[in-house]
Amino acid sequence: MDKKYGEFVGVKDLHYAIITADTEEAYSADAPKYLAPAAEITNEPDLSNTPTYYDNKPADTYITEGATTVTITVSGVPIEDAAILLGKHYDASTGRMYDSGEPDPPDVALGFIFNKGKTDARHYWYLKGKFSGGNEEGATKSNDVDIRTYQMTFTAVTTTYQWLIDGVEKSLKRIIGETTDSAFNPAGWFTQVQTPDTTTAPSTLTISSVPDDNATSVAVDANVVLTFNNKIASYNVTMVKSDFTPVTTANSFDTAGKVLTINPSSNLDAASAYAVIATNIKDIYGQSLSNQVINFATA
Repeated sequence: MDKKYGEFVGVKDLHYAIITADTEEAYSADAPKYLAPAAEITNEPDLSNTPTYYDNKPADTYITEGATTVTITVSGVPIEDAAILLGKHYDASTGRMYDSGEPDPPDVALGFIFNKGKTDARHYWYLKGKFSGGNEEGATKSNDVDIRTYQMTFTAVTTTYQWLIDGVEKSLKRIIGETTDSAFNPAGWFTQVQTPDTTTAPSTLTISSVPDDNATSVAVDANVVLTFNNKIASYNVTMVKSDFTPVTTANSFDTAGKVLTINPSSNLDAASAYAVIATNIKDIYGQSLSNQVINFATA
């Protein structure tokens, strides 16, 4: 039998990513994070099949698809991840989850792999949905091991954002690729949430600044602006004078997460040297940038 007809024989690599934007203008998500060892995943779309009859015979069939229910059984989910995905409050200082009974789960993307046949695999990304459930069971210990797993439900819906597909703008619910297809390249499947825009690897992370490094005659009321070519997931930034006295700043990103504005709380001293130090910079694709120091002098 041709391997493209192989059965599903396993499941692995369950990941999730928090969606940071899904509007008519943009779709973006954080870098994917491993969720838990998977035991079973089932996908069940809500389908409606309505035939029409004319002249005493079926003439046509209208098929519509609603949300897809993805039932996930895993070994267990860390309490911090469970709190995030189920919309509960997690207190990192005490390691406790506080459950008010009023869940407010975020929109997330969900990715995983089904093993197919002896060597192949089908790769999945659901682009938008919410988690619910978190069924938990426990039983007393006995002379036999009574294993109880953890079950969650992911309800997948279509995105608000639309991509141009075959000349038509369409929202998407999921993207699937299979290694039995020679056109499919699985490399980097979990580096980022896959969309029609991610068929190529992300650009190498770069940075530019205003003012430029070693700039002079910078206005004392000027902001420092750092521009990245990819959306930033995490960073640290400080501003100091030449004697390393820290400068209090308010830092904010634009909606795309690529332009960081560093706004000093008061005007800088005239005719003085300053430095902006940026460290631990990582984009949503997991790429890191070396530590950056931008030196400048005020007018």
